[in-house]
Amino acid sequence: MSQNDEKLEADTRQNEKPSNDKNLRLWPALLLIIIGILSSRLTDLIEDGPSWLWMVVAFGPVACSLLALVWWTFLSRVKRRERIIGLLGIIGTGAITTVLLDETMYGPVLMMITFPLGMMGFVTGIYLSRWLHLPQNGLAIAGCILGFGYSLLFRYEGMWGDFTVKLSPRWQPTSESLLLNRGAEEEDALPIARRIQSIEQVSWPGFRGRERQGIATSSQIETDWIKHPPKEQWRIKIGPGWSSFAIAGELVFTQEQRGENECVTCYNALTGKEIWIHLEQARLNDPLGGPGPRATPTLYEGRLYTLGSTGILLCLDPINGEIIWKVDIPKEANRSVPMWGFCASPLLLGEHVIVHASESGDKDVFGYKASNGELVWTASAGEHSYSSPQQMNFGSNRQVAILTDEGLTLINPITGVVLMEHEWPHSGYRALQPCVVGDKQIVIPTGMGTGTRLLEIEVESEHWSVREIWTTKNLKSDFNDLLVHEGHLYGFDDSIFTCIDLATGHRKWKRGRYGKGQSLLLPEDNLIMVLSEQGELVVLDTDSENHQELATLQMLNGKTWNHPVLVGSRLYVRNSEEAACYQLPTNEPSQIELPVDTTGAR
Repeated sequence: MSQNDEKLEADTRQNEKPSNDKNLRLWPALLLIIIGILSSRLTDLIEDGPSWLWMVVAFGPVACSLLALVWWTFLSRVKRRERIIGLLGIIGTGAITTVLLDETMYGPVLMMITFPLGMMGFVTGIYLSRWLHLPQNGLAIAGCILGFGYSLLFRYEGMWGDFTVKLSPRWQPTSESLLLNRGAEEEDALPIARRIQSIEQVSWPGFRGRERQGIATSSQIETDWIKHPPKEQWRIKIGPGWSSFAIAGELVFTQEQRGENECVTCYNALTGKEIWIHLEQARLNDPLGGPGPRATPTLYEGRLYTLGSTGILLCLDPINGEIIWKVDIPKEANRSVPMWGFCASPLLLGEHVIVHASESGDKDVFGYKASNGELVWTASAGEHSYSSPQQMNFGSNRQVAILTDEGLTLINPITGVVLMEHEWPHSGYRALQPCVVGDKQIVIPTGMGTGTRLLEIEVESEHWSVREIWTTKNLKSDFNDLLVHEGHLYGFDDSIFTCIDLATGHRKWKRGRYGKGQSLLLPEDNLIMVLSEQGELVVLDTDSENHQELATLQMLNGKTWNHPVLVGSRLYVRNSEEAACYQLPTNEPSQIELPVDTTGAR
């Protein structure tokens, strides 16, 4: 073979090489993949992030993946034929995967996991082809198939408070399906006389207890749980939902989802057995929080008031669950369902039941006649809110306070007239309760980068004046309500429990990573009970100088955002999968004792 022939053969071999040569510009794709991974974990990297941080977490990975697709199509420097083949491979494998996905995987997971993993597999295949000197498109499409195919193995079950996606194996049944498929259980035949007697003994009327301040009267709770651990009284499967409990005597009321029905359910406080259930055909499929009602039932003057996630306001007979009246707020008030559903637990003041319905427009807060559901008044208060109306007592009259995206609004509960507005816009959502301090001050909590503010309100005749005392970003509670005790404010700064000096707004301590949990104050014992997002109960001392954990116990399994309830020494907890009751150890007999079930009724 001549020298010219050898040169020609070498040139031919060079031209026949796959396009994973030095002309391929791979670094932009690798950089985009790294940025996408980091954006999905920004909540871990940036503790005090702004309110829009969740949008970066949700949309960052898919945005970087789309940019990687643009890189491949226009900027990768590979031959046009190979770019087209690669593009068709991405589109084809992505389309097939989308068809085969579990239906729960559409939405956030598709953007945060499925498509980013597919693109990551594609870029990884290109990189390996250069390293192994193998055909580029073959490995790239194989990587794409593996990346997309990962999502086929799972089912989406919502997000944790830090926006971490919760996945479960696709073949495992959901907690809700296990509840629906269980055999018919015999209802608890609690005698009507006992039910009537219970309704006259309301111990926890609804959301966060009396006056919605998260305060429980305790009976000298023993905190040495190693020697004297709490005793589990019962544990039951329960449908999805973020409701808490209303409790009267032997009756426990809550709301939950069961298939295509939202339910108001009454359980026996002694046994956990179901006494009655009321069904409404409605289901909110929120891709972040999951399905189920958000509000908590309210007991008031012998009736039970509930608000479902799609806006169905009910007045029920708590004895048997029968409807007294019903209002479909979106239908009758021409409103749409808010992004994360209707969340306001009904507030009863005098003759009115008051709820907030998020959406832009003039009608935001609704006052209905408690006796028959007739609409009495409406008021404007912010474009959206996931807080519940709360009673205030500034001056000689009562007011209704509501926190919205625009700030604080005080309303006359009889007429619906707006008495005072304090503007403090927040670009995210407000899903917290205001905190009363004395008879003149109110705390406005806000999370996601905005912080907390203390106001002083003066009422002189018909004139209201509002003065800001302090604003701090040392306490940015997301949807985890705060507690006020002896001149201090306790709550979650993002996911870490924190103590704030009410006089100055300065932080006293910040310790205890409990996720996005909820807390309960026991002022007589100087204790705080924190139910963590992971279902662990932690008992803290209210010491304003130090964070002191006195006792801990894992009480629930799964994501727990629901508020705990303590009645005497009986603690009631639940999440979107199960509910349980514990008898806590005490140093003396409980102040509130439930009667012993001697009838054998179940």
